[in-house]
Amino acid sequence: MNYEDLITKEIIWLDDQNLYDEDMEVLVKVVQESEVLEGLLLCSNHITLADGAFTSALAQNRTLRTLNLYNNKIGCQGAKCLAAALQVNSSLQQLHLGGNHIGDKGAHFLADALVVNKGLSKIWLNRNRIGDNGAHRLANALACNYAPRQITLEENHISCDMKRTIKSIHTFMAKRKRETRSNEIVIARKDKEIRRKDEELASKSEELTSKTEQIASLEAAIKLLKQQQQSKTRKSEDRVVACVDTPELIIEKAEDANKRRRITRSP
Repeated sequence: MNYEDLITKEIIWLDDQNLYDEDMEVLVKVVQESEVLEGLLLCSNHITLADGAFTSALAQNRTLRTLNLYNNKIGCQGAKCLAAALQVNSSLQQLHLGGNHIGDKGAHFLADALVVNKGLSKIWLNRNRIGDNGAHRLANALACNYAPRQITLEENHISCDMKRTIKSIHTFMAKRKRETRSNEIVIARKDKEIRRKDEELASKSEELTSKTEQIASLEAAIKLLKQQQQSKTRKSEDRVVACVDTPELIIEKAEDANKRRRITRSP
């Protein structure tokens, strides 16, 4: 495996490559550092995950959506390491673990992880030697975690009663998924309506602000006109007062006129 070739890939196919855990060093680094990896297919190899190297990288990964480990050698210890990673990882959505002989104890580890994990929507656990004990633990995990998901448990050692229990849980989860989707649609519509009303309110607020500014401008103009009118009125009154004779001035003018008449009449 070449790091430079793998680090840029969105999907890596390494099915039936006779891989062991010690061959995974480069791949572990890719899973830990890749920013584009979405699918990893490792079917029909000899991978156990027991050393924890790959699962530690998986816990840190934020891009991987599908991990296919069908027909490997994971067993109980590998399931324990994988479960620890699933309690941290939030990006993985589909996990294929069929044909790995994880048994009831391994199912217990995975069930504990499923109580915490919110991202996984589909998990394949067929052909894993899981009995009613492990299936019951998985069923409880489904009931505890309301994240909608589907678990495949075909070709295990599960009784008919337990299969019916799991089926009823799947039915309940499917119904809840539909209800959740319906609620999401309603919420999205409400959000859209609220945004539209917010936009209308914002528009009206801007319009009100504009009108308030216009009113303020008109009031200022009216005030200025009043001041100008008052100034003109005062000037006009001053001119009228200046043109009107006082009684003393009238008497003085009359006396001057009489003097002029006497002078004119004298020989």
